[in-house]
Amino acid sequence: MSRTSPVVAEAPRAEEPVQTTQDRVTPNWIWAALLAGAVVTIWWAWFVSGFMDEPSAVGRVRSVLWTSICLSALSGLAGAGGAVGLLRRETWARPIAWIAATTLTLSGAGAIGGIPALVGLLWSRKAGTP
Repeated sequence: MSRTSPVVAEAPRAEEPVQTTQDRVTPNWIWAALLAGAVVTIWWAWFVSGFMDEPSAVGRVRSVLWTSICLSALSGLAGAGGAVGLLRRETWARPIAWIAATTLTLSGAGAIGGIPALVGLLWSRKAGTP
């Protein structure tokens, strides 16, 4: 003989909530990692720009230097923008943080902040529990 109420047995089960981007919990420290990577990458762009005056900086070497400077500066700006967005808890901050963490990691110099930021973003894929 069942002791459960027929009403409880017939009640529909609640489905798992669909997880949206806004439901994800981003760790508070990711902005610091992005900012650290941005600072190092911007410094790297400035350092590489010092080689533009060298006599050997002609042709392809000059093109490589310009490419390195521009990409480092752009990834540094993306890292700084992502850090500011995360601090302000903007809705666009998480996608920018992903882009910034990836480009900082690929830049080499910014990997000091890009790798921890990527780990934090991957770790925070699950919604926080109340």
